[in-house]
Amino acid sequence: SAGKANGSMSSQEWAQVVRAVEQARDLGYSVVALNQTVQGKLTAEHLAVWKTIPAIDGAQLSWNPATGKRVAVQGSGNVAAVKRGSVRVLRRVTAVIREADQGHSVSGTPVSNEYDVVAVRPTSEKLLFAASSGAWAGVDVIALDMAARWGFFAKHKTVGQALALGLAFEVAYGGALGDAVQRQQWVSNVAAMVRVTRGKGLVWSSGARQAFELRSPNDVTVLGEAVQLNSALTKRAVSVNARAVVVHSFTRTQTLRAVVAEVNQAGSDQVAAAAGSDQGDEAARKRQRVA
Repeated sequence: SAGKANGSMSSQEWAQVVRAVEQARDLGYSVVALNQTVQGKLTAEHLAVWKTIPAIDGAQLSWNPATGKRVAVQGSGNVAAVKRGSVRVLRRVTAVIREADQGHSVSGTPVSNEYDVVAVRPTSEKLLFAASSGAWAGVDVIALDMAARWGFFAKHKTVGQALALGLAFEVAYGGALGDAVQRQQWVSNVAAMVRVTRGKGLVWSSGARQAFELRSPNDVTVLGEAVQLNSALTKRAVSVNARAVVVHSFTRTQTLRAVVAEVNQAGSDQVAAAAGSDQGDEAARKRQRVA
């Protein structure tokens, strides 16, 4: 992920983002989410920065830079049609929540629905409970800062509620690349999150601001072993679970009651069942049909 909290982006900062996207593509990633961190409430002004992104060779943007609006989805999610040798670039927003009313600005508003992925970073146990219990319906990811001391515990019941709703918990491995104090805190927090989730519903990301901070999927798998996460669950965290986050967002913003979506394709209207997340039950999968 890359981005800047509030404010605009300079040409030098965008150049770093472009290099990071190209590096991610070279490392074998087919989908990249660029993250914008927002302090306080999300407003329409935050969308303006995405109009200034420069051209990226081999990248398919999920939005139109001229308008800043999302491009109409073709298929059952924003990862459905990535050309060979290309990388799909999504927009993500992470709202740092310090007051409960700040969460409502990312709860299915016209502005938040322009983003492909919506994440929140609660700063207290009470706010974590609110995010996990679905108080803010437009959220896809809970992104606690793994390199910082939280001041509270993530409890089994609270985390279980979030997983039951199809929400994911993010582990940004960038904290493991910091100084000794950050690394120690990162290992402690991630190990605690692995225990409380039993390794389910985790999504690993880079949190990178520059290309050299990115790691390949295989490197991330090795890193998972340091926090008692087996290779199978770590691989899911960088593949299946990550895709489930995008599909969760799609069903929330592009479907009717998270069941079906009407898609214009090749001049004709098709109805495609929206794919469920990795937390969905078997009955929901059996109802998926393409008309």
